[in-house]
Amino acid sequence: MKLLPATTFVALLAASTSSAYAQRTLFSVDWRGPTVGMPDPSGVPITAGDILTPTAGMTMLGPLATPTIAIPHGPGGLLLAPGCIGVPGGMPCHVEVDAFSLGQDAHFDPTGIRPGQIHFSTDEYATGIGPVAPNLVTEAPVGDSAGDVMLNTRMMPGAPLPPGPSVGHRGIHDGDGLFSGSGFTYPGLGLIEPAPPSGQPPRPGDNLDALDDVAPGPTVVGPNYFSLDAAFPDPLTGFPNTGSAAFHGFTGADVLVSSPFFGGPFVFAPGPVLGLNLAGQDDLDALILRENGDVVYQPSQSPYDWLGGGTDMLLFSVRRGSAVIGMPDSIFGIPIEEGDILTTPLPTFMGGVSPFPGIFVAAETLGLNTSRSGGFLFGDDVNALDSVDFLIKDCDADGIEDVLAIASGMVPDINMNGIPDPCELTFSCTPLPNSTGATTLLTGMLTGSPGTGLHLEATQGPPTQFGYFLIGTGLQSPGTLVGSGRLCLATTPPNMIGRYNVPGPMNSVGQFDALGVLQNLVGTSTVGSGYDVPTTIPFGGMIMTGQTWHFQLWHRDIPATSNFSNFLSWTF
Repeated sequence: MKLLPATTFVALLAASTSSAYAQRTLFSVDWRGPTVGMPDPSGVPITAGDILTPTAGMTMLGPLATPTIAIPHGPGGLLLAPGCIGVPGGMPCHVEVDAFSLGQDAHFDPTGIRPGQIHFSTDEYATGIGPVAPNLVTEAPVGDSAGDVMLNTRMMPGAPLPPGPSVGHRGIHDGDGLFSGSGFTYPGLGLIEPAPPSGQPPRPGDNLDALDDVAPGPTVVGPNYFSLDAAFPDPLTGFPNTGSAAFHGFTGADVLVSSPFFGGPFVFAPGPVLGLNLAGQDDLDALILRENGDVVYQPSQSPYDWLGGGTDMLLFSVRRGSAVIGMPDSIFGIPIEEGDILTTPLPTFMGGVSPFPGIFVAAETLGLNTSRSGGFLFGDDVNALDSVDFLIKDCDADGIEDVLAIASGMVPDINMNGIPDPCELTFSCTPLPNSTGATTLLTGMLTGSPGTGLHLEATQGPPTQFGYFLIGTGLQSPGTLVGSGRLCLATTPPNMIGRYNVPGPMNSVGQFDALGVLQNLVGTSTVGSGYDVPTTIPFGGMIMTGQTWHFQLWHRDIPATSNFSNFLSWTF
């Protein structure tokens, strides 16, 4: 076993942060799925140890390209042993990554304005509880749950909760971003669905196996924190796990760290310190980590002591079949489940009742089934975890995730595509289909980009065609027919309308790629696609706080015509 050197890497960490701003979703896939072995867009075959990201740069409605390898499992990445490139899905290999984090997950802070929200994914056998659709209850029966990421439908509670009433969950990332058999659609990752329960590999669809939603800000190059796979058999399917941890000299309960600056992988947090491997073999299967900056593990002694910076916030879940399942947790003394979010053991001198992990958030609170409360033989198994304190998609700038606003009834989503209807405004100015048969979709999100912080994305457009972003002071209903589309921005005085011009072919701000995503041409986007709205207005003046402006994309179409997206209203 390789242990982390007893030194700090603060200077190396400072050197490992680039100035590029990006918001990314990072994830891995289980070894049994069909995406394993497929080439990513650069032509490199994907393995179950690679950390992937949506090729479009962010989650979008499908169809989507195969994900891109963001952090490879070998050299330049996690530094795992080579030899699995080209191995197809369904064939076990020694690089399986179960959990991943860059160590910068959002602190759980009961005093914070946005004290952390939980993102999680389960395997294909989970069924879930709770009324907020789409969720496991709606997606599992049609095989569309294992590749999805769910969001708990309220902010984190102010203290750990024992089993109690379900708060529930709602889908925030879809596997493929396509129309589900349940009737719902929401932005996807580029995985393959459906993935119905199947005992033997290979599987027809993908199971998301690790997760880290990265906030807008400087892109972190390393270090990378992760856990590998144990070898014991799954008690539900009877099929053994890959044993990637033992292959590299570790256990499936250890949290590892590697970096291109100091090598690895090394043990960051040994399983026994987490309360694991005490009753037999355990497999840490999901990870939330806020590392305090020295790359040396300081275990939490009580919930929220990490806010002082002296300890690391390390939360996790364990795989079905782990020996710790059923053991009394150290905080409440209740049986641990595979769907619980666990924290390090509460020491006995502080009132701890067992040497095992403590339950920080009970599975029932997330809207998951458990054997302790439902009489099930096995509870729902959490495969991936993350905590975030930023908004993934907030097209109407109300400060609430679009999926939560829809789920709570605050905004309508009649077409069930995961986008609030006011952002599409199909009632007052209906966009017309472009030459692909779809309507060009304009969405916005608040990011850390320069200028106003508003980032516009256009998808579902005609491939290879150029487009301009328009800004206006007013709207018109039902819109003016121009070319093959409908202009929704008002053109009659006193309304004003302008076009963003930047250097490039035809003074365009972008060009649709083969997937219908508007790609940036000349540096007007910090994420590589779409457009960062500046504070300056094309027809003069500046965008000021409190103002509402309206946006639309005007683009070329075939044959020899033009079209428009929906329009988007945004209050700054």
